[in-house]
Amino acid sequence: MNVNLLNTFVTIAESGTLSKAAEKLFISQPALSQQIKQLENYFSVQLFERTNKGVSLTEAGRIVYEYSTKILSLCKELDEKMNALRSSISGILTVGATSAIGGYAVPCSIFIFKEKYPEANIKLRVGNKRQVEEELRNGQVDVAVIEGTRPREEITAEEIATEELFVIAPNNNRWSGKNTITLEEFLKEPLIVREQGSGTREIVEGTFAALGIKWSELNIIMELSSNDSIKAAVEAGHGISIMPSIALKKEVYNKTLVTLNLEGINLQQKIYVAYKEDKILNKLAKAFIHFMRLPSRGFC
Repeated sequence: MNVNLLNTFVTIAESGTLSKAAEKLFISQPALSQQIKQLENYFSVQLFERTNKGVSLTEAGRIVYEYSTKILSLCKELDEKMNALRSSISGILTVGATSAIGGYAVPCSIFIFKEKYPEANIKLRVGNKRQVEEELRNGQVDVAVIEGTRPREEITAEEIATEELFVIAPNNNRWSGKNTITLEEFLKEPLIVREQGSGTREIVEGTFAALGIKWSELNIIMELSSNDSIKAAVEAGHGISIMPSIALKKEVYNKTLVTLNLEGINLQQKIYVAYKEDKILNKLAKAFIHFMRLPSRGFC
């Protein structure tokens, strides 16, 4: 049921003529007639009787009018209550985010959240997983968005998404057109990795450990603490790396990097919204956590 059609119907019923209703609604009479036709088709009854003086309600029309006014009144009341709720959600919320998502995805979520709750003041702190978890435990951040393994020790973490990890390489003659790399090839290539404490490194280390491959067996040539610096190094042809797809959208679009699947190995990491177990959450924190659970959180 389209509420706008009910509003059109009530306006016509209260105006008495299509012309007056069209003026109030700022639409043409043919468009108005088409909307009423849709409503009559929906109910399979005639709602208005047309006369030289205007329109009047049929018996069915009077029933629809009675319920329509109630529905529209409830919709108005709902809007008012939601507006009041949004205005009551205010204050300062400090959000921590790991760099793989804090530098790319979470800012878009905060922007959308701010559109819903304009009185909220959101501060974002970005760091590696170890840093963000520590700041969550000591109260420097109220809520965190973390990728990697599920946090433990005093932290409640709810899974909200799964992100694929890809091997990345420069888009040059050697790698262009390829979409997979074998484990044997991967182990020979110069590898650029994130620092200890990174959620992505945690997942990569765990994946290779499960395959019986020690970290020391990888051909690591650089360890960097920034996804952007790793991407720049890979683009320059200094080596390859592993990175979540959420951090690669610009480079894939601009075709400066190629993404490769590591043959026979499923590289994925979970994303969590997390908060301290014993922390009493205020309305703003609860609203943000609820929002981050939704698909409409708008990771970009």
